[in-house]
Amino acid sequence: MLKLAYVSTIVGYGISGVMALVGVLVLSGLLVKEGMPQQLRILFGVVLVLYSVYRFMMTRARAKQTESPDE
Repeated sequence: MLKLAYVSTIVGYGISGVMALVGVLVLSGLLVKEGMPQQLRILFGVVLVLYSVYRFMMTRARAKQTESPDE
């Protein structure tokens, strides 16, 4: 049976990847084309990519802490 921490780690990495993909699609203009000014689209895309990096780093830190709690 899978441990809850392992499932949480997989979900965290998955969400990070999806957010990075959505951010890149927004930045490239494939996801949001009409109705949004270019500067706002770029800002939104950058925020999504940065959030995905933050989510990845937090998931990685939590996974390392779970692996070795004595450090």
